[in-house]
Amino acid sequence: MDAYGKNGMIREMEDVLSRMKSNQCKPDIITFNLLIDSYGKRQEFEKMEQVFKSLMRSKEKPTIATFNSMITNYGKARLREKAENVLEKMKGLGYTPSYITYESLIMMYGLCDSVAKAREIFNKSMEEGKEIRVSTFNALLDVYCMNGLPMEAALLFESRSSIGVFPDISTYKLLYKAYTKANMKELVEKLLKCMDRDGIVPNKKFFLEALGAFGSSSAGLNSDSGKAELRDYVMVPRHRWN
Repeated sequence: MDAYGKNGMIREMEDVLSRMKSNQCKPDIITFNLLIDSYGKRQEFEKMEQVFKSLMRSKEKPTIATFNSMITNYGKARLREKAENVLEKMKGLGYTPSYITYESLIMMYGLCDSVAKAREIFNKSMEEGKEIRVSTFNALLDVYCMNGLPMEAALLFESRSSIGVFPDISTYKLLYKAYTKANMKELVEKLLKCMDRDGIVPNKKFFLEALGAFGSSSAGLNSDSGKAELRDYVMVPRHRWN
């Protein structure tokens, strides 16, 4: 069942479930969660909801993973109200949102053009006094980037030390894409210097994309001196992205 679920083989999972029922073998919480997640990823939400109702009628109890899966998949489909209803039900049953819950909500609000709400969720996670993971930080960063807000992304990045987050590869990739899309050369150059200071050196593919991303409007990076600077940067013998 687990192998079928990981490979998205939902019909095979249903066959196994049918045989389980024929043999009077009741599904456990792992089975319920696999079905909920699989149906959710395929956006077969009616079936996902039916499985959840069966779970609630059974002797099994949902886990935080049950709710996170539903919130994540509703969020990806921009079904904001349904995701919020699951969150309220989860809280009503006494479950505390995890960092995955918050990240899923942040991304959902970003997809729904509710940037202020995404920031509100991020602030709430900080107010709870828990350590902010870089993945949560990146989720809000991604929201700013997808909504064309490079300056807000830059301000968030500047606050990383006060938040207690050390950027990872995804952080720099998100910022690079946001700055290049907005044709903000100064922010790109500042980002490259920050990466150098942190001892991070992207691979050659990253810089090949960098040279082509600006187009004709970025004379500085497309100039011979600009290209030479990037080539020199690639050759720095420090931590390298794969």
